[in-house]
Formats: sequence, C-alpha cells, structure tokens
Amino acid sequence: MKNPNEISEIRSKLNQSEIADLQWLHTELGNFLASDDVSAEGVTKLENMTTTLSNFRRTYTQRVIRLLKTAHIID
Repeated sequence: MKNPNEISEIRSKLNQSEIADLQWLHTELGNFLASDDVSAEGVTKLENMTTTLSNFRRTYTQRVIRLLKTAHIID
C-alpha cells in the first residue's frame, strides 16, 4: 500500500503521455519555425498543435483542481 507522500507525488507529476505530448509539440513547433512556407499543410499543423495544447491544458487544469479539492498545497 502506498503512503500519502507517494500518492501525492504521483498526482502532482506529469505522466508519460503528457510528457510525450509536450515533446511532440516542441518538435512540431521547431519544425514549423524551420519551414518558412505558408501553405495549407502549415494550417493543418497549426490546428493539430493547437488541439494538442488545448487538450493538455484542459487535463492539466483538471489535475490542479483535483489537487486543490483534496487539500494539497500547491506552490
């Protein structure tokens, strides 16, 4: 059985999926900046990045709210 400190640590750290999403965003944004073409493909890439970031922000906010509801102190 996990102690409260271990549970708190798990809740307050990014999981592998979230880290992978952020790394993908970082890579895609770098590729987007390296390409100076204005095209329909660029719009698609921007939409994909925006959707991924929006999903990440939503789940991140939900986790913060959940931590606050369980009376964790957040710095």
